[in-house]
Amino acid sequence: MAITTLDGALAGMKPPEHFAKALSGTLVAGRPMNLNYLAGVPGPMVAPAPGLNGVALTSYSGQIPIPAASGNTHLARFSGVSSAQGGILMLCDRLWHNSGLVVTTTGAQALTSAAWPARDKNGSTNGVGVYIGLEISGATGAGAATPSIQYINDTGAGGAKTGAMQVAYAASSIQGTFYPFTLAAGDTGVRSISSCTLAVSMSSGSISLVAYRPLAMIELVAGGIPNAVDALTSGMPRLYDTSVPFLLYIPQTTTTTLCTGQVVYAQG
Repeated sequence: MAITTLDGALAGMKPPEHFAKALSGTLVAGRPMNLNYLAGVPGPMVAPAPGLNGVALTSYSGQIPIPAASGNTHLARFSGVSSAQGGILMLCDRLWHNSGLVVTTTGAQALTSAAWPARDKNGSTNGVGVYIGLEISGATGAGAATPSIQYINDTGAGGAKTGAMQVAYAASSIQGTFYPFTLAAGDTGVRSISSCTLAVSMSSGSISLVAYRPLAMIELVAGGIPNAVDALTSGMPRLYDTSVPFLLYIPQTTTTTLCTGQVVYAQG
């Protein structure tokens, strides 16, 4: 049954899902990090290995748990705190990822991304509100690569577009570092990816492309000061059945910190 009132959200709330991840001092201010690679709760995820064209995801080891499919699951509350520094904490849905990109190849590497699952902003496969990130699945070596992608936007019109690094790639990036790609003017999401170009060799390591949809974001103004969004302040975004929730953290400094919090869902 659809949730149309606050009473309905309260009645449908599920027990909270807890997370706790210890971040090392090798972080870089302003550079996003996928916390799910780190030890803690839930346990760490492993590097993707589906091949170059990737796989649409309906679950993945290390994700934030989500209740069994109901056809009507929403985010009711997302809270977090960082023990020693501020930053931005994001809850996202991981729709697709790949592996097999050669980190020493400087030319375009063609791929045909598997269709996204029907979990974009509108519950379709078109990619409205779906973005792409370059994720470091194994620490990289020397080489100031300038990655870019060619993609088709969520409308399917206008031909291939170019996405560049939103945060500049840095040599010797640690596992879990997450570099979002930009969108071309007027675009609001990505439907598919046709190639990735590094331009400069990364020397070593492994990388993946990830299609993801942001669900909620909280600002952590300083260490030890929690923040949260609830059914009102989050807009109660929908998590379609078989969503794969994961966490991105954008730190303010390099300080070692413990990031912990809870995710609460409501089901109609």
